Parts: sequence; C-alpha cells; structure tokens
Amino acid sequence: MSKRSFARDITGVLGSNVFAVVIGFLIDVMISRQLGPEGRGLYASVLVVPLLVVSFMMMGVRRSAVYHIGKQLYSDDRTVSGVIQVLMITSVLAVLVSGLSFLYFKSKDLTLPLILLALGSIPVRLVLSYASGIYLGKEQFKRSNLINWLPLFLNLGGVILFVAMLHWSVAGALLALLVSNLLVAVISLKKIFSEYHITFRPDKEIILSLIKFGIGYAFALLIMQLNYRVDILLLKELSTLDQVGYYSLGVAISDKLWQLPTAMGVVVLSRTANMQDEALLNTSVSRLLRISFLLVLVAALVLWVLIPYFLPLIFGGKFIPSVDVVRAMLPGIVIFVLPRILNSRFAGKGQPKVLIAIFLPALIANIILNFLWIPSYGALGAAWASNVSYAIGAITLLIVYSAKMKVPFRDIFRFQRSDFDLATNFFRKRILRKI
Repeated sequence: MSKRSFARDITGVLGSNVFAVVIGFLIDVMISRQLGPEGRGLYASVLVVPLLVVSFMMMGVRRSAVYHIGKQLYSDDRTVSGVIQVLMITSVLAVLVSGLSFLYFKSKDLTLPLILLALGSIPVRLVLSYASGIYLGKEQFKRSNLINWLPLFLNLGGVILFVAMLHWSVAGALLALLVSNLLVAVISLKKIFSEYHITFRPDKEIILSLIKFGIGYAFALLIMQLNYRVDILLLKELSTLDQVGYYSLGVAISDKLWQLPTAMGVVVLSRTANMQDEALLNTSVSRLLRISFLLVLVAALVLWVLIPYFLPLIFGGKFIPSVDVVRAMLPGIVIFVLPRILNSRFAGKGQPKVLIAIFLPALIANIILNFLWIPSYGALGAAWASNVSYAIGAITLLIVYSAKMKVPFRDIFRFQRSDFDLATNFFRKRILRKI
C-alpha cells in the first residue's frame, strides 16, 4: 500500500489532466477553425470506429495489469511480459477488425489515406494504454501522467504544422495524431524494456489470466465507450456532417468538466487494487465523490453562463449551434460524475460484470432515443439521449454501490466539515512548502 495520501496522488493526476485539457482545448480550437463544422465532423467520424474497436481490443488489459501487478499474482517480469505478448496479438486483431469495419461502413468521404492514417494509430494507442496499466499497477503516477499529456502536447505541434501551416486538412490532423502517439509509444516501450526482463516466448498461463480478468473490463469499457460514441455514429447516418461537427465540439467542451473525477477514478482504481482496508477506502471514496460532484456542479453552472460568449469568440461563428449542444449536455455531465469515480472501485476489485449489467441497459436506451430524436433534432437530440443514458447508468450504479459496499446513501452524500478541511489543509501545505 502506498504511503502517499489520496490528495497527493489525486493532485498529481489532476495537474496532469488539467494540463492535458488546456492542450486538448487548443487542439480543438485549431482543428475547428481550420476544418470548419463539416471537416471537424469528418475527423470525428473517421476516428470513431478505431476508438471503439481499440476500446474492446484492449481486452481490458490496462485494468487487468493494474489488478495483477497490484495484487502480485505473478512476478512483475512475468506479468509485464504477458502484457507485451497480449499487445502484439491485440494490435493485429484491432487493425484487421477496424479495416473490415471501414469496408462495411465505407462512404465517399472516407478516402484510403484517411483510413490508413486512422488504422496506423491503433497499435500505438494500445501501447500507451498497456504501458499506463503497468505504471498504475506499480502506483507510478508520474509516468502515467506523462502518457496522459505528452502525446497531446506533441499532437498540438503536429496540428500547427500539418493543418495550420501546410493545410493538409483532415489528413494532416490524423497524421499529427499518429506521429505524436507513435513517439510517446516508442519512449514508453524503451523504458519498459530497460526495467523488466521481457520474454517473447508465449506464456499461456499469464496470457489467459490477463485476458480472463480483462475480458470483462473490455466489454464494460466497450459499453461505456459506445455510450460516449454511438451518438456520433448515428448522427453520421441519420443527419449531416455539420451536425456531427457541432456535436463533437459540444462533447469536447463539456466533458472537460470530468477531469477532476477522472483523476480521482485513476487513483481509486490503483488504490483499490493495492489497499486492504475496505472501510477506510469506502470512506475516502465517498468523500472524493462529494467534493468532485460539488465542484463539477459549480463549474457546469459557470459554463452554462459563459458558453454563449466564449464559444463563438474562440471557435468562430460557424460553431454557434454548439452552444445549445453544450448546455443540453451539462445535466448529464454533472450526474455522470458518480460513475466516473465509482466504476473504478468495482474495476479495482475485479468486478467488471457489475458495470456491464448496469451500463448495457443505459446503452440500449441511448440507441433507441437517438433513433427517435436525431432525425428531428439533430445534435440536440443526441445530447438529450446522452443525458437520459447517463442518468440511468449513474443512478443504478449508485444504488448497486451502496448495497454491495454496504455504504448507506447518507454516508455517501452527507457533507462534513472534514471534506473541506482536507482540501484546504492539503493545498495550504503545498503552497507553504513551495514558499
């Protein structure tokens, strides 16, 4: 068990996430202004299939690696070697499945160069995900944080070069994404190979163990990713590319509010795999949930007021319809703070089946409502469908969490003075130490 406090680890992850958000925001601005609504819509639609396929073909190995390393089920060298072996298998499968998907969903907008660039990004995304799982299993948050922000930093440079300066349009944006992820993937692999004794002889036992634990995570992650991405797939089929552009920008802005609960979720996942004191962990998770929910609620209210002013100013008048999309998504963003933290608790305990049972009905509701609302309301209909889906998943997960972890609702939501004292004392110490 780590001797560092929750607050210290969360602050480190959050700082990385905030930096990543700033860089991602600049990337969004550059891409939106350079490509316009239709170009941004094409960029989002090209990536949606590889992202979904990668989500499943990761086989949940990132979280499975955290669990195996945290629980010391095998030696670190053996576990990491197994992760690399699974990486080689899933990379090939993911590229093949995505390639077949592009053939099936082929449209005149998807040219061969765009498809090849999208396919090329798949193996490097898997490398970054698996490497992050290894680092989190060892509670090496600084390294995991680097994987979080460095690809985005390099991606920004690539977008400036390939899109803004060379005017390579959507192909340039995809090339920037590929090159940035590739560079960090090579660095990560070099570091792992220097610290662990990696063998390539297939280790059937460890591979099956990783996949056995990971397959449940894979389905759970796929279902949750579909909840985030199915709107874009259906918008592309039931509406127009400019509606996809408006919606993808709305999502890119509104989901930035998830950075705090996401940072907390990363630490909860790692600590659940390494920590034995369940009662202390439940108390800490409830406190984190209360704090993050309150902060995200306040941030959502501020965003609601400011979005009509800063969105056209920053992204251009062509994206004014995205203002209503952002506002429409905020209720779902706020309530989905709960799963952002609580799902990591079940994942760290090796219980992905719980997440599948909860979020599959939410996904089905999302798909049905998208078919009903997108033809009439476009991007707004997709946003409303997401809100309903998020609410179903969040409320159900909260009920199940309370029952399984034996934590009464009043203990989850009852604010205490110590909640605020914790944050105040921590940041005071950090500031004084820097002084």
